[in-house]
Formats: sequence, structure tokens, C-alpha cells
Amino acid sequence: MAEKADSELVRRQNRLLVLGALRQHGASARVELGRLTGLSPASITTICAQLISEGIISEESLPVITPPSGKRGRPTVRLLLNPGAALVLAVKISIDDVMIVLTDFRGETIARTEVRLPTYDAGRDLFGMALADEIARFLAAQRVVPRKISRIGVAIQGLADSRSGSIVWSPAFKEGDIPVAHALEERFGVPCFVANDANMIAEGLVSADRVRYGGVTAAIFTGYGVGMGVIINGEVFHGATGAAAEFGHMNHIPDGALCRCGKRGCVEAYVADYGILRHYTGETGREAPRSAVPESTMTGLNQKAKAGDVKARAAFELAGSALGYGIGRVISILNPDRIVLAGPGLQTSELMDQAMREALEKSVVEVLRRDVAIEQVRFSDDMIIRGTVDALLRIIDRDVFAIATPQAAQALAAHG
Repeated sequence: MAEKADSELVRRQNRLLVLGALRQHGASARVELGRLTGLSPASITTICAQLISEGIISEESLPVITPPSGKRGRPTVRLLLNPGAALVLAVKISIDDVMIVLTDFRGETIARTEVRLPTYDAGRDLFGMALADEIARFLAAQRVVPRKISRIGVAIQGLADSRSGSIVWSPAFKEGDIPVAHALEERFGVPCFVANDANMIAEGLVSADRVRYGGVTAAIFTGYGVGMGVIINGEVFHGATGAAAEFGHMNHIPDGALCRCGKRGCVEAYVADYGILRHYTGETGREAPRSAVPESTMTGLNQKAKAGDVKARAAFELAGSALGYGIGRVISILNPDRIVLAGPGLQTSELMDQAMREALEKSVVEVLRRDVAIEQVRFSDDMIIRGTVDALLRIIDRDVFAIATPQAAQALAAHG
């Protein structure tokens, strides 16, 4: 019995290796899959034959370029993921706004929409149903029946509980502990997860370049809020409840400026857009933070800083300093290979970047930070959506299609 169990585990792991290689590298010949996965030619042949028969992958035949001699070579047969094997739905929730994206099994976008949906004053028990209504309208417009969807993923600003599928706290909501996953699962009969948007950014980085981000990486988001996703050995670390790496709500100054979370002195209260604007306007930091800051306001403030406005420069420098000291703590605890900075925060002000690096030098001894690469990546909301889609597809690879033939075939039939 133990031998059979071990054999099933190996088969599952090998199928997952092949699916992962095709997902990361795209269409590949069998010999290339062997090189990428380390599996033997015989194993590759067997696994690929199974995946093809189940409709999970397919063959693409391309002729070899005709050489000068005029003789054609044998066609190179490449394998690729079957886009129709599964559909996933990614949802991003921000203040009074919801983005919904439908993709195929390759992660290619089929349709997307962005709708205004009141969040801040939404009732705790009503928001999930309202979101389900919007998703139902979207699917109806695309003529997609809910049973065609394999998974739904929801990314939110703030703190998510992955076990209960709820939004514990978010600047987008006045209330907390908002159930979301249960409402969607009950409505559509589809498994759903709820996750922090910074963790989804980290998921997207892993998918984009598993080699580059295959060690220990901290991906820090700055902008309307401050968050962090941690990648360890190529996997995003979510913690016991999905609340790992709440960098923005780590204390920077005890009893300091009021944060949106209700506590005082958080890193976010100094680094997020509302913290920067609050310092510029001369507020004490005891006032309730703004629920939203227009992008145009921050762009204008950045322009003032570049033009020499002393108050604007000081606001960005204070934010950069708080961020630098926070990153110093991360380096001391995690000993990461790489720090990735994303979001509109640092991308709008050179002053903030300079102050961050000066604070980092002060906060961590050189021997700990000298080998840490710090890089910025251009941010857009699509980074969050992309990461959510990637996480959904990896879940399907692992929990559905990596399973031996009978179960995978049943799952495909249920959603195909």
C-alpha cells in the first residue's frame, strides 16, 4: 500500500513539473521539457501522453526552417497548455471599485471589466452578495455559465483571512470581518480564495521569473497603502491565515501618526499617499486619515517637490526615511537576496528614494545589506490581477491536473 502511495505521489509531482515548465516557458518540445524538469525521456513521453489524452495540453506542429540545401527537416512538435482546459476569474477590490478579469488556462485574458461598487459604506453581510451580482452580470455578458469557472481569486487592500475567506480589515471598508469567499462559493459553486494584494504582486513576480525570484525576496508595495509579499525558495509565504508580512502595519514610531488600521505609528501612516499628504499640509497626525487620495494630488505634490517646495520635499523625505528603516528590519529578520519595490510611491519621487537609502544605511550594518539587491519594478493594477491569475492557475495545476488521470479527467469534464 505504501509503495502505491509513493508511486502516486511521484506521478503527481512529475505531472506538476511538466505543467509548471509549460506555464513558465510556453510551448516546448519534449526534449526541452526533459531538460527543464530533469525527467527522463520515458517519463516525459508517458506524462505528456496522459496530459494530451485528458485535454490538459496539446501538440503544436511547426516545420523546421528549410536549410539552403532545400531539404526539409522533420517537423518540431511542441507541447503547450490547452487554453480551454479551465477558466479562472480574478477580482481586485479597491475603494468603491472592483475589477473583474476572466482568463483561460494559459492565463490569456478573455474579458475584463471595471465597475463602481460602493465598498466603504457597504454592510458587512451585504457586500459579498453585491459582488456576486456583479460577477454574475459579467459572466452573463460573456455568455459563460458559472460551472465553466474552475476557481475564483479575490485580491484586496488590507488584511485577508485565507481560512475564513473574509476581509478582516481594509481601507476600502468602514466595517471589518466581511465574508466574501462564502458568498461567492454559495452563489457559483466554485472554490474561492481571498488574499492580500501585495501577496498577489509577489505571486506575479514568481511566475514572471522563478529563477530571479527563486531565493528569498521581499516585494514591497507603496502607494495608497503599504504592503509586502515574501517569497521563499520560489514560493510566496502567506502565513497561517494569509496575513504574513504585514509590513505596512509594523510600528515605526510608538504612539505616532494615526494609521488607517486604527493604530498609531505604523509604517503606512508615514509612507502611504495619505501620510505624505498629511505631513505636507501640516496636520498633526492625530486626525482620521483620508479614505482616498486622488492620483493627481500626489502627482502635483511630486512636481512641487521637484520645483523646490520645502514642505513637499520634507514630506517625501520623511516617507522615504520611514520606508528605509522598515526595510532595514526586513533585512535583519529575513536576510533576503532581493528587495523589490513596486507601486506608485517610489516611482513618483527621487527624494523618497534617496531618503530611503540613507535610512537603510543607518539602520542595518553593512555586512547584512551589502549583498541585498534592491530593485524597482514598474507598477500597474495589472500586476495585482496578473498575480491573482497566476496563483489561481498554479492551484489548479497542483490540486486538479497534477492528480492522476481519473480525477483530472473528472475535473476537466465538470468544467469543460
